[in-house]
Amino acid sequence: MALIFLSFFGGVLTVLSPCVLPLLPVIIGGSLTQQSKSRPLIITASLAVSVTAFTLLLKWSTALISVPPRTWSAISGSLVLLLGIVTLFPHLWENVSTRLNLSGRSNALLQKSSRHRNVAGAMLIGLSLGPVFASCSPTYALILATVLPASFVVGVTNLIAYAVGLSAVLLLVAVFGQRLVKRLRWLANPEGWFKRALGVLFIVVGIAIIAGVDKDIETALIKRGFGITQLEQRFVEDIETDMARKNMIDIKPRDTNQNVEMNVRNPVLAPEIRGIAAWINSDPLTLEQLRGKVVLIDFWTYSCINCIRTLPYLNAWYETYADDGLVIIGVHSPEFAFEHEFANVQSAVDTYEITYPVALDNDFSTWRAYNNRYWPAKYFIDRTGNVRHAHFGEGDYEESEAVIRALLTEGGEAVEDKTVDVETEGTFDERQTPETYLGYDRSTRFANEDELTQDAEHTYTLREELDLHEWSLGGTWQIEGEKIIAGADAVLRLRFVAKNVYLVMGAPEITEIEVRLNEEPSTPVTIGEYTLYFVVNEDELRIGDTVELHVPAGVEMNAFTFGS
Repeated sequence: MALIFLSFFGGVLTVLSPCVLPLLPVIIGGSLTQQSKSRPLIITASLAVSVTAFTLLLKWSTALISVPPRTWSAISGSLVLLLGIVTLFPHLWENVSTRLNLSGRSNALLQKSSRHRNVAGAMLIGLSLGPVFASCSPTYALILATVLPASFVVGVTNLIAYAVGLSAVLLLVAVFGQRLVKRLRWLANPEGWFKRALGVLFIVVGIAIIAGVDKDIETALIKRGFGITQLEQRFVEDIETDMARKNMIDIKPRDTNQNVEMNVRNPVLAPEIRGIAAWINSDPLTLEQLRGKVVLIDFWTYSCINCIRTLPYLNAWYETYADDGLVIIGVHSPEFAFEHEFANVQSAVDTYEITYPVALDNDFSTWRAYNNRYWPAKYFIDRTGNVRHAHFGEGDYEESEAVIRALLTEGGEAVEDKTVDVETEGTFDERQTPETYLGYDRSTRFANEDELTQDAEHTYTLREELDLHEWSLGGTWQIEGEKIIAGADAVLRLRFVAKNVYLVMGAPEITEIEVRLNEEPSTPVTIGEYTLYFVVNEDELRIGDTVELHVPAGVEMNAFTFGS
């Protein structure tokens, strides 16, 4: 309930955020072009529907994941531009009809439809802005990144609450503006200069959206410290902390005096595996048909370094205990768009020599069923189908293996006394640089924040001096929601703390990236397919070193991860 309130509250505050201010002229101006009491309501309701529907469409449709954001902006800007032309020249359509010598019947139909222009035009204004709505709201980001993948129903409910909060304030502003115009009769003339001025305003805003100028305005506002999301951010941090404590299961503290203790306080029947796009290493499986086996469900994604470091243990457990009744199912839930692709996941399975079944959970159906929020996450299911133990993140491998052995022997079955021996590379050090996303949706510690231009190419100035964990761009780059794309003379510089630096990236064709460590040439990185690559591989922890990448045009980069 608290999150629903926060979602509504976030929508209210977003009206005054740098993301929405450039679009306010269209929303308010559209309400003034016709003196209809229902017009502001139609515009804001259409906007709410557009924001909700378009967000869900892009979040869940794999057919649209490769469409550049600038495409949607161009489409939306063109619609706004068209509305401006029609508003500025109200008889334009009639003139076109006359010149084309349309038949009398067609003219009659057009005249009939023109009576509904008020409603249709208002709806078009609201709907056209959904694709260019890029919210600065922390609540909006929380819903998209955490709530929606975890629970579709809860996510949609909060997304709707957010859209309602946003639209409610816009409605009040639009209604107030319309009433003001009605009182000033000289402004209410439908053929007067005021309406034509609104038409010009629509045209200017439409061109600005197409050219990406609206993003420049947003960036300029952010540079000057304009924002109203600080209060909302504090609420979000409290909500995220509370959400992190909750899961499908009630996990009790581990008793370190026990060799093995299942940490699920009240065992529950494991949710069924569902919504799987494809299977690797197996025909489709269900937990029902696996009843009598011990099942380990592992949520992972192939570009996640924390997941990758657990794979040798999973492989070893499967090889050691499969004959005793253990089944491991790797539920691959993609973090980035390219991880939806079957061929990419198959390649990763081959690379990491995974032989147990892997299920492609592209729509997060099984993820939501388990109310999961972590990569990696392991759920241990006993022979009767109940979840008995869970582990999130890396580590505690001996405990996890002890849980497997305990579940295998619960029914009196004999399991040979054996323990796997796994050699792995890389661990976690609390001093090391945190995972660093490069796309603007989740980017942090970006030294060029004052230059940020979203979804369009921009030439950045490489920062010579960086604080610890900061990164900077030089040359031409295009920064999108979840990735950055190199252009001419592209350079990326990072000051880090770690032994190992990894980068999730890929390129349309095989290419080589020049690497410099503390200004000295280092081993170049050859990339092609979209996956995780080693950038720095040192024998000891490096504190405050600088890595610089000279990147060929077309290379796409998503996130840095680190190991020690």
